Amino acid sequence: MSPGSQRVAPEREEVAKQMLAICPDPIRVCHIASGDRWAGAEAQIAALLPALSKRGDVRVSAIFLNEGRLADETRRCGVEVCVLREREYGFLRILDGAARFLRGKDVRILHSHRYKENMLATMLACRCNVPALVRTQHGAPEPFGGWRRVRRSVLGFVDRLTARHFTDCVVSVSEELCAGISRYVRPGRLAVIHNAIDLEAVISPLSVGEAKVRAGIPASCPVVGAVGRLEPIKRLDLFLRAAREIADRVPNTRFLVAGEGSEEDRLRRLAENLGLSRTVAFLGQRNNVYDVLRAMDVLVLCSDHEGLPTSLLEALYLHVPVVARPVGGIPEVIEQEVGGVLVNSSEPSALADASIALLADGRRREQLAAAGSGLVARRFSVERAASEMVRLYRKLGERR
Repeated sequence: MSPGSQRVAPEREEVAKQMLAICPDPIRVCHIASGDRWAGAEAQIAALLPALSKRGDVRVSAIFLNEGRLADETRRCGVEVCVLREREYGFLRILDGAARFLRGKDVRILHSHRYKENMLATMLACRCNVPALVRTQHGAPEPFGGWRRVRRSVLGFVDRLTARHFTDCVVSVSEELCAGISRYVRPGRLAVIHNAIDLEAVISPLSVGEAKVRAGIPASCPVVGAVGRLEPIKRLDLFLRAAREIADRVPNTRFLVAGEGSEEDRLRRLAENLGLSRTVAFLGQRNNVYDVLRAMDVLVLCSDHEGLPTSLLEALYLHVPVVARPVGGIPEVIEQEVGGVLVNSSEPSALADASIALLADGRRREQLAAAGSGLVARRFSVERAASEMVRLYRKLGERR
């Protein structure tokens, strides 16, 4: 058992005993999510639902619009799941199927994620007389061009309208994101519950050297990596340009990129053009991402915006120091020299300088890693997030 597991197991047992003793009438909540991909929002839902299901004061079920990893992991933890495949059914058939699923369950709260699910939850609440609506805002809208921009603008307008007039509470994953939502949702209907991780699940059995060898890298080579969706907002182009500078100054460094997305082909071409084909490995979507993180000496986050990256919390807990731009909720986790280094610049050279400084100072990396792991264990456990979520559910229930 990992140190994190040893810390959190007694807490879990005590919480479960208290809940069973004082909450004989659990509140029933149904989460609604797409589940068509695996990204930060899906990782958060997959961590939260098992934590909620272990409590005695809430009964949770889920409606997903696609089969996939999220549905599989949610079933494995014993949560009742209904999948209504959006590629096979129109919106009205999905609404009918969801209403049938909810029939007789006495669900008091619908908790949705992203704009399609938010609209479904709004209509479902009216149809099934569900008293309260909660939605989680996992990040800011991503920029698009052309027709997609027009479409997203219309959907965004409708989403903000339903948030303002029909939703009882919008949960933000960071204070920074909450400030943006407050422009169209009253403060009394806002809550901040930071993203979190399951401390027992975030573990790698490998040593750093073993993880590097497993990734095809000599154990003696420094490794700098990036984890996340390969989409424009993640700015992996900055990572690759910084990698070029790092490779010039620390020639034996290797680079790992874990994730998939629309930018993959462009990023592979950029790596080739920068002469990095032999030193950068594109790993795709990895189920064993904790082993990938274990192989890294530094994780770099280059995004133009973030909600609060799950990969940040996972890396810190696994003793990987982080170099990051201070965007979104990242500064709410990393304080300068506590867990990592914040680089207030979009220049690849600045990211490269910070990474090289860490690679050159093993003692400093160890200090940052220890501080970051302890911080995540104290403040960002999924048990803590689940407790905050249930308090919110109860508060909404008391209004009715």
